[in-house]
Parts: sequence; C-alpha cells; structure tokens
Amino acid sequence: MIKFTYLILLGIFSVILLVAVVYYLVKPTPSGDSSVGWALGIFYLAGLLAILLLAVLFWKNKTIGLAILCIPLLFLLLPAIKGGARDLYAWFPTQKRSPLTLHIANNTQALVNVKLECWFGEKEGEQQSLYKTLEFTSKPLAVDQHMLSDYDAQLLSAKSAFVRLVFFECLEQSGNGYSFVREVQPCMQYRDIAIEDFQVKDYLIAIDGEKNSEAFQAEVRRLKADSLYTNGVF
Repeated sequence: MIKFTYLILLGIFSVILLVAVVYYLVKPTPSGDSSVGWALGIFYLAGLLAILLLAVLFWKNKTIGLAILCIPLLFLLLPAIKGGARDLYAWFPTQKRSPLTLHIANNTQALVNVKLECWFGEKEGEQQSLYKTLEFTSKPLAVDQHMLSDYDAQLLSAKSAFVRLVFFECLEQSGNGYSFVREVQPCMQYRDIAIEDFQVKDYLIAIDGEKNSEAFQAEVRRLKADSLYTNGVF
C-alpha cells in the first residue's frame, strides 16, 4: 500500500511539474503586477522539484519517500484545516446570554444596505480577516427590529475581534425589461465597534446622511455629472 501510494504521488507530482515547466517555457513573461504571481509560481515550482528529488533519493525507503511527498498535500490542506478550526471556534457556544435585537433607524430618504462585518484576529495586530457579514436592508425613514440567532449574537458580542458597521446607499434601477438594486461604491460611512457594545439586549443603529464620507460624496458628484444618479437622494 505504501509503495503504491508513493508511486501514485510521485507520478502525479511529476506530471504537474512537467506541465508547469512547459507552461513557463511557452508563455512569455508578463509585466506589471502579473509578474509577482509569475515569480511566485516559479518559487513554488522550485520547491516541488526539490521535494521530488528528495523523494527519489529515498526510492529504497518508500515510507520516508511517501512522508516527503505528503508535504505538498499538507500545504494544500492547511487553509482547509485553518478554516475548519475557525468555523469550530465560531460555532462553539459561549456562556448563556440574553437574545440580541438590532434596532435599525433609517433617518434618510435612501434605501440603505446595513452590513455588520465580523472580523477575526488579534485586536491590535495586523493579521485580521473578515469571517462573516450580517446584512440588512433598511427602507427610507423606516425603523426595523431584527432579533439575531444565538450564533450571530455571539459572533458580534464575543467571538469577533471587532465589528465593522458599514452603510451602502442602494439605487433602484431598471433596464432591458428587468429591475435591479445597485450599491453605490464606496460606502456612505463606516465605523469600527467594540464587541463589548453588543453585550446588551438591544442595540440601536442610526443611519444619518449628514455623516457621509468625503469619498462617497465625491462619487455621488461624479454619478450626477454622468447622469447615473437619477434615483439617488444625496
């Protein structure tokens, strides 16, 4: 079984190496940002070649050779392992707490997408990643209540490093016989919220158009100049 697996992996990696070498020999070297990925591919290719040569050196001891050939598989599985561990951390229940209800008060005439981004990682570090986004649509001048599930509530109040609140204006448009809603990019405004702020029964989110960012206002002016902001309110 070990010998068979060793030969299979050796064959698969050899074919991958051969195809990659032909690809790099035939395709011209790109320029600009694409050259970074090109160079990184060559680096990985050199690493695969080193692993194959090392595995061949242990041809007579296929157990060690198989262990060496498993190294690329570990690199491939590492993101899945990290993702699974993160999902388990997010799912694992914390201490029992009261349900969390979000109250969203839209004080504008705009249709607004409200997004709560749950960021994982060190609070003061640079290694942070977006894990999940809770999204709600708020109609003009509406006040809505959303009772969150225990899973979403603990993401906001305990599991995340911080939560980013983002507002997007939505434009209702139509064309070619169908209608759709488009978000105006960049966002109207955003702010980071400490998870301790969500350790309550009720949390109020107020949408105020007077606090829109300069980048959003500049985009609105551009859309107006191009007659692409017909349904906007700002």
